[in-house]
Amino acid sequence: MFLAVAPAVTVNVFLGQNGFLTAALLIGGLANLERRPILAGILFGMLTIKPQLGLLLPIVLVLGGHWRVIGSAVVTTVSLVAATAAWFGPEIWIAYWHKVLPQQHELLDVAGIMGWPIVASALINARLAGLPADLAWVVQGAASVCAVGAVVWTFWRKRDPVLSLALFVTATFLFSPWIMNYDMVVFGWIVALLRQRGNEAFADQILSLALWMLPILMFPFGFAQIPIALLILPLFAARLLWRLSNDRSKQASSVTSPALA
Repeated sequence: MFLAVAPAVTVNVFLGQNGFLTAALLIGGLANLERRPILAGILFGMLTIKPQLGLLLPIVLVLGGHWRVIGSAVVTTVSLVAATAAWFGPEIWIAYWHKVLPQQHELLDVAGIMGWPIVASALINARLAGLPADLAWVVQGAASVCAVGAVVWTFWRKRDPVLSLALFVTATFLFSPWIMNYDMVVFGWIVALLRQRGNEAFADQILSLALWMLPILMFPFGFAQIPIALLILPLFAARLLWRLSNDRSKQASSVTSPALA
């Protein structure tokens, strides 16, 4: 229910974006880590169509010892790259490297108030707050380092699986400078998992609601030059870290659980 009626769904319909597909690939991969590792790897490999959503996955997979998933993901990714080069010619990848990537970087800087409200990254939210580009990149660098540290700490040992996955997804959005509100469909799944636990404090329910609403909230707040994503995402991540550090449950035996299937 939370996923089906999530504001991110409305954003994707309105903008005609691919958030449904990428969310399905990410959710499917995470839900099948233990029981169907080959399938999980295939889904993660296909997620390379939106690589910024999988940048922190290698940390989770290595720390969890998911070597079959890694192998399957590598084979899938290489196969997709090879098939694309065979069909369109290898020059398509050369053009992507030399033309598309620089243009994406330039677009981040010149999109301005008309384009920035849909970007959830720390970089663009810092620009919305009025920081110059150099300082905004410092903010993004700090967010990225903290995101990596949080994921390493969380997955270094077995912890509550739902809170761990929620932290991973949130850290993914803090890590990348190129992440959009229409990519937030996956948060509908995260909020649903958190609600399913049934032991959420009132403050956690408010934070989850704010996160669920964030894709829509970014429009009015963004045009008002208020960096709402840079407020909600770090606060949600910090709260998750606090809950993970204070969790006394011994029931979590792996990164996934039956609730994620």
